[in-house]
Amino acid sequence: MSPDDEATAHLLVTAAFHDAAASADERGDSSIGDFSRAVLRQFEECRHLEGALYAVVMKYAQEHASPDELAALQRWLAEVTGP
Repeated sequence: MSPDDEATAHLLVTAAFHDAAASADERGDSSIGDFSRAVLRQFEECRHLEGALYAVVMKYAQEHASPDELAALQRWLAEVTGP
């Protein structure tokens, strides 16, 4: 995994949970908005997500990222989640 892969992955994680929080706020769903912001804060502090949250980012990337960005995310996920 290259530094560019890591930077791309971090941007996609940030975008996924920022967008989730904004969307929840628009719907008036403060619990989802608060959760998304908490996940984002935790990621910013430790650069780690828990379990199924990686799948949330992958789904976001599949919908919004370019093929190159998606490939970078997949390489990063393989590195951080292990075999």
